[in-house]
Amino acid sequence: MITALRLGSFKAFARAQTIPIRPLTLLFGANSAGKSSVIHGLALAHHALETGDIDARYTRIGGESIDLGGFRQYVHRRDRARRVELVLELDTSDITGLSSHFLRAAQLISLELTIGGRLEGEAPRGQARDLAVRVDTFALTTDGCSFLKMSLRPDGRLHLDRLDHEHPILRQALTAILALSTTARSLQPEDFARVAEVIDRIVPEIQGRVTGLFPELVGEIETSEEEGASPLVAVSRGQRSEDLERAVRLLFPKALRDLVDRLTGHAAQALRKLDYLGPLRSYPPRHLAFSEPQNLNWLAGGGFAWDVIRQRRDVRDKVNAWLGSPERLKTPYELIVRDLVPGPELPNELGPRLHRALHDLTAGLLRKIAESGDQAEELIRSAGELTQEFDRLRAKDPDILLPDVEGFLSSLTDADALTDEWTREILERRADPIQDLILIDKRTLTPLSHRDVGIGVSQVLPVLAHAYAARDRWIAIEQPEIHLHPALQAELGDVFLASALGEQRNRFLLETHSEHLILRILRRIRETADGELPEGAQPVTPDQVAVLYVQPTKEGAEVVHIPITEDGDFAHSWPEGFFPERARELF
Repeated sequence: MITALRLGSFKAFARAQTIPIRPLTLLFGANSAGKSSVIHGLALAHHALETGDIDARYTRIGGESIDLGGFRQYVHRRDRARRVELVLELDTSDITGLSSHFLRAAQLISLELTIGGRLEGEAPRGQARDLAVRVDTFALTTDGCSFLKMSLRPDGRLHLDRLDHEHPILRQALTAILALSTTARSLQPEDFARVAEVIDRIVPEIQGRVTGLFPELVGEIETSEEEGASPLVAVSRGQRSEDLERAVRLLFPKALRDLVDRLTGHAAQALRKLDYLGPLRSYPPRHLAFSEPQNLNWLAGGGFAWDVIRQRRDVRDKVNAWLGSPERLKTPYELIVRDLVPGPELPNELGPRLHRALHDLTAGLLRKIAESGDQAEELIRSAGELTQEFDRLRAKDPDILLPDVEGFLSSLTDADALTDEWTREILERRADPIQDLILIDKRTLTPLSHRDVGIGVSQVLPVLAHAYAARDRWIAIEQPEIHLHPALQAELGDVFLASALGEQRNRFLLETHSEHLILRILRRIRETADGELPEGAQPVTPDQVAVLYVQPTKEGAEVVHIPITEDGDFAHSWPEGFFPERARELF
């Protein structure tokens, strides 16, 4: 799990800024202060991991909402001499396997990357030279101490510069490797001195190849797998020093690669869980059945959310509860799914059924006459007279329907049952069913499109879809409160708390201006501490929420962490006051 992010020389940030990641992380600050830079940095990391493209303009998850413009634009102050710093702090407590033994010395490890751009080749007159953007350095650090560092060389690969064999993690790794894979029962201080010399000689042989965001160790390591076929390396008394050297050369490079792969894989797994919802949600076409899922903003603009609500009944029920709740939107609308059949297909589908229905109706009428026996002639005559009388009455009042005729016809067939049967048969015969998501006005039972109601509904639905449908995801949302009444902004606080701290175990990174959202979360912290939490509300403690304030300075944006106390208040004043506009307007 990623517990913190650090960004430096990226967009608004000059000096590296640390962003703690909690189940709920909220970013506040003035417009253009640099809040979005945090989310954009994560979007760049996700994109580079998935595509290998670090010089990105548009990112895979960002759509048109995140336009990085490439390295020349996203590096701080457009200074291409700078190197962008990206650091991911990992909680390694859930890593399993042999690597878990190596990591006992430190639960938190930082993966540190720098990204730089170099001009390459010659350019035609009047044109700019190509800029090659690559990972310049990679390091593994714990407790502020780097135990592995690699840097880019002219051959285009990362080479190992430093490996601190005195570091507790590497000392633990060496001890475990030699204890498990050699006949040496234990290592003496003089053994470690010999091992250190061997490692120092191995360091220049180890290289890293970057195909995504993180390096994969190659070089001498590639041959060590074949040489390591023997499960146990003998260490004799007479040649202990030489045997230990052979064991380290044989076993350590592969163990180092496994360790790096496990850590980078852990970080990659966390980054791949990232979802993003931009500040302006898509306003889909009137008929959602014909929306285009492949457009650039399908994810970032929230278009996907309508499909999620259409396809998942459980999510639709929760959204409907939110739409109609007296404490929330209080709307008279309900989302339902409507099956559609193209018009040209209906004659072919309905023709045979109408023919069969008329046949059944005629047969029923003849059966009724046959069953009447001697009264058949009288029944036919009476029916004729009744029809003539019915025609005369209809001429005076077109809406009249004689009870006897109505009863007779209804005794032949059940129109509602017949309609349901036909509908079911037509839909089951279709190879490619078409379903539309519509709103029903429960007051008049009028079907409506989302285009017929306020825009606030279309803007909040993608937020609710993320919160209700996602599970174990990392969800970044810009301005979740947009177009919502202040009271509803507070209600969103409970939605996020339940999704993050309940069974779904999502994490949220929210860039917001909403005072009401944070006040609801503070209230729940206070109620949790006092034992006064309302029924159904999610308990929350201060350590599960991070409140960050981003402020601009002459040297670049700064991120200020505002701690929360146990009683649901802020531990110290905000740098520029907390939403002082209310006080200014009131007093």
